[in-house]
Parts: sequence; C-alpha cells; structure tokens
Amino acid sequence: MRGLKDCLQLGGMALLWLSAQAHAQIQTPVLPQRIVSLNLCTDQILLQLVAPQRIAALSWLSASPESSALHAQARPLRHVRGHAEEVLALRPDLVLVGTATTRFTARLLREFGVPVLALPGVKNFAEVREQIRQVAHAVGAVAEGEALLARFDARHAVMQAQAAARPAAVAMQYLAGGRSAGAGTLYDDIFAAGGHANGAARAGLRGYGAMPIERVLVEQPDVLVTSDYRRHVATQGNRLLSHPALAHLSLHELVLPSRLSVCGGPWNLEAAALLAARGERS
Repeated sequence: MRGLKDCLQLGGMALLWLSAQAHAQIQTPVLPQRIVSLNLCTDQILLQLVAPQRIAALSWLSASPESSALHAQARPLRHVRGHAEEVLALRPDLVLVGTATTRFTARLLREFGVPVLALPGVKNFAEVREQIRQVAHAVGAVAEGEALLARFDARHAVMQAQAAARPAAVAMQYLAGGRSAGAGTLYDDIFAAGGHANGAARAGLRGYGAMPIERVLVEQPDVLVTSDYRRHVATQGNRLLSHPALAHLSLHELVLPSRLSVCGGPWNLEAAALLAARGERS
C-alpha cells in the first residue's frame, strides 16, 4: 500500500511539474527570429536593436549610401522591394512597415496572419524616441532600446548646452523646386540641436511645402540648408538653387547629406553637429 501511495504521490508531482512547464512556455513570449522590414526608417531602427541573424530582409533602400545612414550594415543582408509574394516566401514572424508605404502588402500580410507593426513618419525627437521603444518592445530588445536612447539623450543634452552658449542663428531648409520644412517637422529639433531656429517656421510655413524665393530673400537666414540628394541632376528644380538672387545674399550654405535627416534616429544629431560646425565658421 505504501509503495502504491508513494507512486501516486510522485506521479502527482510529475504532473504538476509538467503543467508548470507548459504554463511557463505559454507565458514566455517567443521572440521573432525572421524579421522583415519594408521601410527605410524601420530598417535603420531594426539594425540598431537586433543581430543580423534575426533579420530575414530589409527594404532595398537600406543599402543606399544616399538614403540610409546605416547602409554599410545593411548591405550584406537580403533586400526586398516590398511585394507580398517575396515577403511571404521568407516566412517572417514579424514585418515592420511604414504607414505611408507598402500599404497593400501590409494588408495582405495581415490577412495571412503575419504580425505587422506599422509606424508613421516622425515629426520630432520625442516621436523618434517613442518609435525606438515600440520596435524594441516588438522585437524583444527593450534593454538594447533603452541603451540606444540613453546614448542619444546624453549627446543631445551636450549639444543643447553648447547651443545655448552660442549667439542665436537662423537656418532654413531650401531644396530643389523651392521646397522647405516648416513648423511641426523633424527639422525643428535638428536645427535647435545645432543651435539654430527654423527660418521656414518663422516665415509661417507649417509642415513640408513650397517656400517662395522672395520669402527666402526677406528672411535672410544665416544658413541655407540644402541637400545632396540628386543635387547634380540637371532639373528645373535644381536650377533654382543657383538663382542669382541667392548668390547676392552671400548666404552660408550647408549641403546636408539626405541620409542624416530623411528618417528619425541618432544620425539626426550628426546633421545637427554639421549645422553647428557650419555656424561656428560663419
């Protein structure tokens, strides 16, 4: 009788242990191991948070030196154009997309049961920080995300202190065709970190839009921020950048690498540092 009782007791303990193990497996989230990113900005956030072995593919723009601040890291990885068929063939367990890009693909992926995280474009450093946290949580890299943000915040604080010690200056973005970035854009924070006010915002522009050359002449910013993106392509829009009226102003020009500002991230502080250095030489 005692042997039977011991056996029953041991059996019960074994069942409890197996039940506990099963419960633990259910409660422990499985980290995505085949992550696909279809957006240039999510590409770069992902590259900072996980090992390359966990990335099944990035967007084709991620390897472009003109567009991506992390093109060297992205180049050895697989790249896709964003078609649903090529993404499904990779058997992803998480897909990162932008809200304004590959919308049809994102919808199809969701219909096939693929987890999709969609992120909008950012308008300031606060949104940059929030998106890094969102992706870090989704890929199970919370500690890595917080470490990345700590480095970003530390450098930003130093740059803010340096900017406060310099005389106030004004910068204005001016791109091909007279396009500019006004209030409520990422450039507000980039310019501020570089010790400059946003001249387009001061001129009344909200968001991204056209800035008449006459308004540039009236505002007379200290630094005119242009871009290297297809700068040497012969177009009507690019011709505006060499307008004689601008030359007569003797403006200080900063040709900013587009990869430092097209997406939100730590590279935005590199753009701000270039602006700060340009201002010091003015």
